[in-house]
Amino acid sequence: MAASFAEAQQSILALNNDELPFVYQPTPDGVVAHWKFGDVRWNNIIAAGQADAEYELRVVLDPEKESWKFHEKSSQSEAHIGPSGAGASKSWHSGPQKSMSFTIGGAVKAEQTDRHGTTDGHVYGWAFTSDEVKEPVVNALEAAGWKSGNGFFSKLFGG
Repeated sequence: MAASFAEAQQSILALNNDELPFVYQPTPDGVVAHWKFGDVRWNNIIAAGQADAEYELRVVLDPEKESWKFHEKSSQSEAHIGPSGAGASKSWHSGPQKSMSFTIGGAVKAEQTDRHGTTDGHVYGWAFTSDEVKEPVVNALEAAGWKSGNGFFSKLFGG
């Protein structure tokens, strides 16, 4: 027999710890995880910029079917100004995804913010994969006797 809604939700919330760069939070229909994996401001002698990137995983629990569904969103934005001009970009995605991101850069001054606060330095960057957020959830829910309610293509992307 599968765990109750409250027990399944608690099994995910129990995954939270200070070492994770994201937090699982309860919602009326399950759990949401937010990961702002890129939050950087930088400047050089003749240029400056900023970059932001975040990922959200909504876990919707269906107690009648003892199953879950993932709803994913991600966004990235960047702005810069320098001798060759200025520019900005924003992108977002909603739906099943298996994403990875790795960024590293250097500057005269760089400021990076994460869950543990803001740090100053000359190098900035991040490493991200959506599996870091999803895999522990899948393992916790399967251990609680729940099954994925996502379709075939979602399962290809880690759902």
